[in-house]
Amino acid sequence: MSVGRDAILEADGIGVRFGDFVALDGVSLAFRRGGITGIVGPNGAGKTTLFNVLGGQARAGTGAVRFDGADITALPAHGRARLGLTRTFQISRELGALTVLENLLLAFPRQPGEGVLPALFQKARVRRAEEEAIARARALLDRVGLWRLADAPADALSGGQKKLLELCRALMLEPRFLLLDEPAAGVNPVLVGEIGDFIRTLQGEGMGFGIVEHNMDLIAALCDPIYVLAEGRVLTHGSFREIAANTRVTEAYLGGVA
Repeated sequence: MSVGRDAILEADGIGVRFGDFVALDGVSLAFRRGGITGIVGPNGAGKTTLFNVLGGQARAGTGAVRFDGADITALPAHGRARLGLTRTFQISRELGALTVLENLLLAFPRQPGEGVLPALFQKARVRRAEEEAIARARALLDRVGLWRLADAPADALSGGQKKLLELCRALMLEPRFLLLDEPAAGVNPVLVGEIGDFIRTLQGEGMGFGIVEHNMDLIAALCDPIYVLAEGRVLTHGSFREIAANTRVTEAYLGGVA
């Protein structure tokens, strides 16, 4: 499979070590523009470490990361977010004491009210930015059925609702590509279906995704291609049918050597 010029996000020879432990060993893969790419593998395969490197939360010892053709290897997470690349996390990171709406408003970029001078002398500009942030947050919460809980504390949400909240918070940054780390973890099957439908809708609007997930039903429904990681390396990649028929994938999940 060749992504070529269709790639928006690329990892080239990524290597990460923690002391003597090799978490990633020369990982190379590409994410298609406007596509949904899956990353699967047994526990300890290096999936979350890879997402940390791609998202800017961790630095690789070797290799490069490119986004939309530009080398972003040294760029921190907030710099990548400004370019349109952001991520969610396996464990939701909501601010539980704040309301659902406040969690989204904190993620709104370019808030002039955070500066002393604009707050004092550009009150109209600050007010317009606040109104824009509230409108965007309401639109997102409406889309996922959470607007009715806008004034509820975030820690009162269910696990699935927290996943939707984190996804909406990432969308406040208006990304072009989203890395989703275990979006179905701890979520009941009904909400998993809703999350999958929302991802598919966003893809139809032009957004691309990379998804790390253990829920194979969700991976099969959404992702093509799918990369399989094992022992810090790319074991294989292809369609769900292709990887499901690969005996090396079965051996890796059962604890065999990749």
